[in-house]
Amino acid sequence: MAMREQLAGDVRALSDEAAVRALAAVVEERGLLAEAHRQGWDGAELGETLDAGDAAEYLGSGQPAVSEGELARVTLEYAVSLGEDMARTVGEAVAYARSPMERLDPVSLAVPVLVVVLLQTEVVVKRDTRGKWSLTIHKRAMKDAALGRVFTALLSRLGGGK
Repeated sequence: MAMREQLAGDVRALSDEAAVRALAAVVEERGLLAEAHRQGWDGAELGETLDAGDAAEYLGSGQPAVSEGELARVTLEYAVSLGEDMARTVGEAVAYARSPMERLDPVSLAVPVLVVVLLQTEVVVKRDTRGKWSLTIHKRAMKDAALGRVFTALLSRLGGGK
């Protein structure tokens, strides 16, 4: 447990840029990066799926949008809680993100897309026959506060803090 707490602290200490790189590394290590690229949606389209009233009800009114780095950090913190294997993957990704970069390694996917792909058992994105996107979040009893923080940050980022 102490190792996970230390790792969560390491995640919280990441800069926005490093947190995004670490999240992308976790998605890639889990074999989900190709799937993320195959999806027919991006961060802007995900934002269009939100009903402003529903998002405001969940988020509260007037909450500013979180940064991509903050969304990446809360997602990484949640991933640490998923078990030893995932915690090890996050630890390796954090070390990678902190290492000096010999070359620019840009993340080509929007952070909300990385989050949705990583949490694919919790979030489903579909397109109907008219071409309209929908986003369904499977909300279980929120015993795990970390998952609640991920959903709140995701909705905030997609909804622009509306």
